[in-house]
Amino acid sequence: MEAVKRFIFPSSWGLKKGFEVILFAIVLSFFGVGAYFVSPYVTKLTKGSSVDLRGGFNNFSGFAPGIWMNGGLKANKESRMYKEFDLLFEANIFDDMSKLNEALKNGDLDFIFTTTDISPISMDKTSDLAKMSVSQFLKIDDSRGADVFIVDESIKTIADLRGKKISCALGWPSNTLLEKTLEAGGLTEKDVVILPMASPGDAKTAFLTKQSDATVVWNPDDAVCLKERASRVLTSTEFMPNIIMDGFVARKEVLEKKHEKFEKLVKAWLTANSEMRVESNMAEAAKTFKLAFKVEDPASDILEGMKKIHFATYGDNLNFFGLSTDFTGITGQMLYNNMARVYKNGYGNKLTDIVSWSDASYPGIIQKVNGLTGDLHAAEGQVKFAPATSSAITALAITTKTITVNFNFNSSILTPNEKMNINRSIGKSALEMSGYRIRVEGNTDNVGNHNSNVTLSKQRAQSVVNYLVSEYKFDRNRFIILGNGPDKPIADNTSEAGRSANRRTDFEFIQK
Repeated sequence: MEAVKRFIFPSSWGLKKGFEVILFAIVLSFFGVGAYFVSPYVTKLTKGSSVDLRGGFNNFSGFAPGIWMNGGLKANKESRMYKEFDLLFEANIFDDMSKLNEALKNGDLDFIFTTTDISPISMDKTSDLAKMSVSQFLKIDDSRGADVFIVDESIKTIADLRGKKISCALGWPSNTLLEKTLEAGGLTEKDVVILPMASPGDAKTAFLTKQSDATVVWNPDDAVCLKERASRVLTSTEFMPNIIMDGFVARKEVLEKKHEKFEKLVKAWLTANSEMRVESNMAEAAKTFKLAFKVEDPASDILEGMKKIHFATYGDNLNFFGLSTDFTGITGQMLYNNMARVYKNGYGNKLTDIVSWSDASYPGIIQKVNGLTGDLHAAEGQVKFAPATSSAITALAITTKTITVNFNFNSSILTPNEKMNINRSIGKSALEMSGYRIRVEGNTDNVGNHNSNVTLSKQRAQSVVNYLVSEYKFDRNRFIILGNGPDKPIADNTSEAGRSANRRTDFEFIQK
C-alpha cells in the first residue's frame, strides 16, 4: 500500500503525511465509484464479445436439433456446439415478427429464421428486410405432414372445393399449401371463398364451429379437427413434401464479416440434423427444446411433431442452392420464384418489386463447409413407393391432369417436342406432388382395331412413364400404367375435334 501511495504522490511533491492520507482516500473513493458505474458496461461488452453468433427463433420444433446441439438457449462451453465446433451460440425467442426484424436491423441478432415459400411477401424492395439486404444462407427443414388441408367429409377431390369456404392464415406456410392444392386441381383463389384468419389456430376454430367447409392447419391441430368434426385429409405436406421449406437469413454484410463463424454454425446445425435419423437423439432433442422454449406440450407430443419434419442435410443444401448438377427436384430458386409470382398480387398482397433470388440467397456459406460426408449427410432421393396394389387401379383420384401427347402414326416413341410438352404440362406438378402415386392412362380415338388401340395406348403410357422416371429420377413403383384404347372417350368420336380430344394421356394423382 505504501508503494501505491508513493506512485500516486511522489516524495518530491513534499506533501505532509496526514494530507497524503486524506488525498489517498479521496482517490480510492473516486476509483471505487467509477468502477461501480462502469462495471455494468464493461460486463455488457465482455458478455457481447463472449458470444460468436446470436439467432432469433419462435417456438417451432424444427429448431430442436440445433438447440439440442447447443445444450439450450445460452452460449455454453459445455455444449457440443462449443466443444466440437468451437462456437459460442445464443438463441433468442421472439413471438413478434416486427421485433425480430428490428433486432436483426439493430445488430442485436446475427440471423433469424425464415420460410422460403412465403419469404417473397416480406422481400418487396420497400420492406425492411429487403432494405437490410438479408439473404438465406441455410435450409434447415421441409414440412412432411406438419401442414394439413382438412375438409368436410363430403369433399372428395380438389375440384369439389369450388365455391366452398376455406379458413386459412394468409401469409403463413398454410397459405402455400392452400395455393398448391388449388393449383393442382386447376383452381385459383377466385374459385373458392377464403376466410382469412390471424393464425392457423383461428383457422381450426372456424372449421370446428362450421364457419368454413375446409381449413389449412398444422400439427397437432389437424388431429383435433379430424376428431371433433366429420372430416378427412384432402392434401398435406406428407404428399406435397417439397413446397414448405424453412431456413435462416442474415444481412449480407454480417455474413461476410462473420463468415467463419457462420460456417461453424452451419456445420454444427447440419450435423445435429443428420443425427435426427436416430429416434433416441430426436427424443433427447425434443426434451431439450421443451425446457429451453418452455413449451407446455409434453416432450412426447413435440417428438411426434418432429417426426413430421424432414431435417435438411448438407446434400439437401447443395441441391437447394443449385450447387449440384445431378439434382432434378425443386430448388430454392424454383420455389421462391414461383411463390413470388403467386404472392405479388395474390391473396390480398400488393407488392411492387420483389427481390430476386440471386439477392435473396447466399450460397457462399454452404460452399465453404467441408467434412460432411457419408450417407448421413447425403441428399435424400425421390420418395419411395411400394408396388401398387390392385385397389390402386380403381382408387379415386384427388385430381386429374389431362394432356395431349402427340405420337407419330402407330408409334409409341416420344419426340423431343413432346418431351418438352410433358415437362411443361406435368413435370412441375409431379415434383410438387411427389408423395402421390400417379396413374397414367393412355387413350385413343375409335379409329382402327380395338385391341390394337388398347395395346398401343398402353405402350404410349409406358413411354411417358419411362421418360418421367429417366428425367426426374422418380421411383418406377410410383406409377400405374393403363391402356384404355378407345374405351374412355371424353368427346364425340364422330368429329376430328372430338377424336383429337380423345387421343390423350390422363395423369391421376392418388394417395399411396
